[in-house]
Amino acid sequence: MSLLTPMNASTMFPVAWQRIEEEMDVARHAYDTTLAPVAAEVVMVEGEQMLEVAALTDIPISDDEAGDGPMTMTFRAKLAA
Repeated sequence: MSLLTPMNASTMFPVAWQRIEEEMDVARHAYDTTLAPVAAEVVMVEGEQMLEVAALTDIPISDDEAGDGPMTMTFRAKLAA
């Protein structure tokens, strides 16, 4: 499947999206950060379809290879219950 916008993913897969929202809330509080979902995709992980969401965060990255810029966090949730 091709890349989806966060809005499309939340409409097409509401249960998986809710689980991801819950995971993002935990990360927001644990890291005291802001998360902005930017892309989603259905991926296969160990034979199961999952919704994968990439979110930008305001946690700074600062090392020689990556340079300065925003970090991306990835969240996944199973599509089937």
